[in-house]
Amino acid sequence: MADIASKFSGLPLGLLICTPIIEVAKGQAELCNVYLNYVFKLAYKDGKVGGETNVVSFNLHRPVTDDQGNISQQEIVVNAPLISLVPVPAFTMQEATVQFTMELKEQVVDSSSKTTTKTDSFDASYWGFHAKLSGTVTSSASNTRTTDQSAKYNIYARAAQQPPAEGMAKLSTVFASVIEPIPAGGK
Repeated sequence: MADIASKFSGLPLGLLICTPIIEVAKGQAELCNVYLNYVFKLAYKDGKVGGETNVVSFNLHRPVTDDQGNISQQEIVVNAPLISLVPVPAFTMQEATVQFTMELKEQVVDSSSKTTTKTDSFDASYWGFHAKLSGTVTSSASNTRTTDQSAKYNIYARAAQQPPAEGMAKLSTVFASVIEPIPAGGK
């Protein structure tokens, strides 16, 4: 069994297992590039980082009550960042699984046979009587020995996407808070 197990020693297991995971990571990096390009196109005019922000501006009429209870309409301008209004597709690799199975089987059949043949004859003549005796003896022996050796290696590797970074969650909260009004002048 040690001989058959040695056949695994030359295998580049690191390449066989890690290469698919590295390719998944490269795919994930490409998905991130697509994501960032999309984010920059939404966030900035002409997609230039640090340039003018893409906003959706509109006027709203809001009812306002004065100290005497009179209601009037006040026009307000809302500037909402476009990126906060549009769902941004964030595709990620949730899980990558690599399963490597290799099985080696070796069967040795040792067969030998031996056949022996002996032929003998005997002639005799007595008082006018003649006799001839002959005979053949065959002996056959056969031996078969079968040896089965097998080795099977199963390797299971799993890579899973980590949860979003805490900083990204806080940045999303900041984006959401930008559209909420803040009190001015202590009111």
